[in-house]
Amino acid sequence: MHRRHHMPAILLAATVLVTGGTQAVAHDDHAGTYEPSPVSQSQNLKLIGSAPKTSTVPTYRNSDLAFWGRTVYAGNYDGFRTIDISDPENPVVRSDFNCPGAQHDVSVYRGLLFTSIDAPITGPECGSARTPSGVPGFEGIRIFDVSDPSNPQYVDAVATDCGSHTHTLVPDPANGRVLLYVSSYPSGVLPTSPYGNTCSRPHSKISVVEVPLADPTAASVVSTPQFQLNDYAGIAGFNGCHDISVFMELELAASACMSEGQIWDLSDLENPTTVGRIHNPNVEFWHSASFTWDGTTVLFGDEAGGGVSPRCRTTDPDTLGAIWIYDVASATISDGATQQPALSHFKIPRTQGDVARCTMHNFNTLPLADRYVAVSAAYSGGTTVFDFTDRENPIEVGHNDPHGANTWSSYWYNGNIFTNDTGRGLDVMLLTDQARAGAKRLPYLNPQTQENVID
Repeated sequence: MHRRHHMPAILLAATVLVTGGTQAVAHDDHAGTYEPSPVSQSQNLKLIGSAPKTSTVPTYRNSDLAFWGRTVYAGNYDGFRTIDISDPENPVVRSDFNCPGAQHDVSVYRGLLFTSIDAPITGPECGSARTPSGVPGFEGIRIFDVSDPSNPQYVDAVATDCGSHTHTLVPDPANGRVLLYVSSYPSGVLPTSPYGNTCSRPHSKISVVEVPLADPTAASVVSTPQFQLNDYAGIAGFNGCHDISVFMELELAASACMSEGQIWDLSDLENPTTVGRIHNPNVEFWHSASFTWDGTTVLFGDEAGGGVSPRCRTTDPDTLGAIWIYDVASATISDGATQQPALSHFKIPRTQGDVARCTMHNFNTLPLADRYVAVSAAYSGGTTVFDFTDRENPIEVGHNDPHGANTWSSYWYNGNIFTNDTGRGLDVMLLTDQARAGAKRLPYLNPQTQENVID
C-alpha cells in the first residue's frame, strides 16, 4: 500500500497560559490529586463537559476507556463507570460499578465488558480482597454483562499466567466469538497459585482467551503464543508485552514489549507470529501502539519513567518519553531482523517541572482518509493533538492541560476527545481545527482494535 505524504496548511492556534510558572491555581472546574504543573490550553481545544470522579480514596486511579454507541466505559482500580455521552457537554453517569482490581484495562463488545486484573486477589468475584504481599491469588480477565449499562452484572472470569496488565479485543464474529490478547510481565516471581497463575521468568508470551458470545461462561485460555523478546533493563528473563494494537483487515498487530516493539502476523488469530522487531535505544519502556487507518504507519509510545517519574523537565531531551513513528512496510521484515530507524518522534513541547510525572501515554489516531492526526494523554501534561501527515515532521496542533490533570488515556471518538484522568475523572474536549476535517464516525471503538481500512 502506498500513499503520498504531504504537509497540510495548518494555522497553529495560539496558546493560552492560564497560570505562569509551575504552580497551578484553583479553578472553577474540579480539582484532583496531582503534582503541580503549568495549566494551559490552545484556543482550538476546549473542555466542554465532565463527569468528575466520585472517589476520594488516595489510591483511586482511572485507567482506560472503551466506547459502544453513545456509552463510554471508563475503567478504574475500584471498578468501572458507564457514562452516557449522548450529549457530550453533559455526560451522565449511568452506573459506578464497584469491583476492585488493578488496573481494570477495559474493552467492550456486543453487551459484554472485559476488564484486566494484574494484582493478586483472593478470588475472581467482585468484593475479593487483595492477597498479602507475595501471596498468589486470582489474576486475569473478568467478564461482565453490560447489555443494560445502568445495571452491569458480573458473569465469569478466566485466570491467565502473570495476570492481565492489559488486554486487546480481537473480534471474530464469523466464529461467534471474541479473542482477548492478554499482555503481562513478571514484576515478581510467584509460584503456581490455586488459580493456575504461573508467573515465572522468562515470560515471553501472551495468553489468548476465547469468549464464545453465546456462552461467555465457557471462556477459556486457548493458546499461549511464545515470542523471542529481549530482557528489560538487563534483568535476566524479565520480559513480556505491555500492550498490543491489532488491525483486523490487515491481519497485523503492533506489540509494545517493554524493551522492543514488534509487528505480528495475525493470519492465525490464536497463534500470532513475529514478522518484525524494532529496537530503539532512545526508548525507555515500550508501552503502547496504534496504526494509522490506512495501515501504512505505526506509532509506538515510550512510557519513560513508568508513569511515576518526571520526564518533561527542562533537562530532558524531546526523545525521552516520546511517541515514535515508523513505516509499517519497513518494520515488517520476514526474517524478524531489526528494522531501520524511526521516521520521527513527537513529545509535548512544554516542560512540566521537576516533580510532575509526565510522559506520553495512551493514544489513538483519528479515522481519517487523507491525513494523519493523533491524540495522546501525557499525565501531568494533559492532552495533546499532533499532525504527522508529513511523517518526518510531526507538529502539535492543539493541547489542553487543565487544572489537576493526571491524564491516563486520551482518545478521539465520533467528533470529540474523551479523557480518563486520575485526578479529574472523565473530561470531554472539542477540537475546532481543520486537522479533524473528514474524520469518520464509528459505531463503537476499542482504541487498541482497528477493524477496517479507511482510505
